[in-house]
Amino acid sequence: MFSSVYAKAGIHDPRLRAGYQECRRIFKRDSGTYYALGHLLPPVARPAAWALAAALRVADDLADTGPGGPDARSDRVTAWFAAYRDDLRLGDSADPVRRALVHTVRAWDLFPGGAKSMFEEQCRAPRRGSPLTWQEWTAHSRSVNSVFFGQIPLLLSRLGLPLGGHTRHVEAYHTWVQGVQLTDDLVDLHEDLARGHVTLPAEALADSGVRAEDLLAGRWPPEADDLLRSLVARGRAWLDQPELLFSAAPGLSVFVRTTAEVFLMRLCAVERAGARLLRRRPRLPRAARRRVLALGRARAAVAWWLTPLPPAPSFPPAGRPHRFTGRSPGVHLAPEPPHPPEPHPSGARPPTIAPGLLPRHVAIVMDGNGRWANDRGLPRTAGHRAGADALRDVVHGALEIGLPHLTVYAFSTENWSRSAAEVDAIMALLREHLHDDEPMRLDVRARWSGVPDGLPVDLVQALLEREHATSHRTGLILTVCANYGGRSEIAQAAGAFARAAVAGHVDPARVSEQQLARYLPLPDLPDVDLLWRTGGEQRTSNFLPWQSTYAELLFTDGYWPDTDRRDLWRAMAAYAQRQRRYGAAPPGPQAPGPQVPGLRP
Repeated sequence: MFSSVYAKAGIHDPRLRAGYQECRRIFKRDSGTYYALGHLLPPVARPAAWALAAALRVADDLADTGPGGPDARSDRVTAWFAAYRDDLRLGDSADPVRRALVHTVRAWDLFPGGAKSMFEEQCRAPRRGSPLTWQEWTAHSRSVNSVFFGQIPLLLSRLGLPLGGHTRHVEAYHTWVQGVQLTDDLVDLHEDLARGHVTLPAEALADSGVRAEDLLAGRWPPEADDLLRSLVARGRAWLDQPELLFSAAPGLSVFVRTTAEVFLMRLCAVERAGARLLRRRPRLPRAARRRVLALGRARAAVAWWLTPLPPAPSFPPAGRPHRFTGRSPGVHLAPEPPHPPEPHPSGARPPTIAPGLLPRHVAIVMDGNGRWANDRGLPRTAGHRAGADALRDVVHGALEIGLPHLTVYAFSTENWSRSAAEVDAIMALLREHLHDDEPMRLDVRARWSGVPDGLPVDLVQALLEREHATSHRTGLILTVCANYGGRSEIAQAAGAFARAAVAGHVDPARVSEQQLARYLPLPDLPDVDLLWRTGGEQRTSNFLPWQSTYAELLFTDGYWPDTDRRDLWRAMAAYAQRQRRYGAAPPGPQAPGPQVPGLRP
């Protein structure tokens, strides 16, 4: 029955097919809804999805069931992970699930850290208490879903099918996944409570006046109805991400739309169940579920039949380095906490700035690389390389002073007008930065803002892979604007809003700034507090016009390659001395801000 799927996926070895068949069996038995939705993916990618999902299920079972206490269950997960790591190096496994997983990771050249983060989370699961805040719940959700909802988008990108929401609306995609996870938590409430777990954040319970002890004891107080209504409303809002429906590949749009419809139906079943959630899983009307899935499969089949796809990837020789890590598989699988920032060679330390005066978001136009090189009789490419070194030091300084957001202008949509040699050099430097292990060790979450159009496919994939690999970091959020234009960003948001209005998701007569901002590529990027440009020019050059409306502007004469973290600290100290009124009347005399030696008025 599945011979044609295996043939399209390039899986011909009977022993390997047996491993994928075991993964398919586990996936279908334990995750029927997800298994059915997996049929909406292109046939060439389905076996890989089975392997990723089955590995997640095995790790989850080891963490939740079996003899012994939390330590014993965690040890079993650790042992399975260690065996997988060894199998990944060898390129084969005696265990059928690991055999298929190893083949998937190596054949599709996926990032091994995706499986690593899932195993790390499952190792913590037996000892993990209830999440206290939504932030903790979100971090857990993204880690648990890192294989199915992180690796699969990368797998699709190998076919030239990046999810439209994942490239241009990364946070919208993550929010959509959180809606799926919240629905799962509500559907599985009875089973989790039976194991002594409250997976809902304590913050949500407290807001509704519900005690976890009551739920664990099988009691449903009146306040629980309010809690359920608020959670269902949150889940529906998270699942409602209309911009994800406008993918470049029609088949992926079908996948997103059908998945959302199924999980919205599950939320309706949760809402109807009410207090019965304490006793059993809510029942989803089978006829309605089958109707939605059948229609989705029919649409997906037509879409994939009309979509030209490359051939299935081939299995590489054992020991071949991964494309974007430059190391043999498995090397990065050991958990590693973030490294602290390196001190400046001069021994300089950041100034002390009161928390209320510290900017939350600094954006930098890194100007002057070419002129710096020309002044020294060097090629312009040497200036860009020196500028990349300057950025590394500034990132360390941002971590030292505790800056939450740093956004840098790496390559604008207007920079394509430069010479082909200079553009190629900038692209090569971006690749080099993305392949560099050193930033991965810092507590920096990397993000990309820009459009993929025109960028090399491998560079787009590397940008997305770096985002995924650092999504668990909680320190500095470094947003790299590559192939970015501010007016284009606003036009994209307006276009997405218009499509949502045509689809009936929003009322165009009641549009507000907040509604339109939701359709920006990075809707959660905070407003810029300080926009700083080096190189002596005094213009913003189409950089973050929406976010910089009330930004303080700082223009300095020094070229970017001559800049280091001390200049960042001076810029932040200068910001702390300014009065920000947002249109209000000036207040009384303000206490002087911190003084930094060398600060120019």
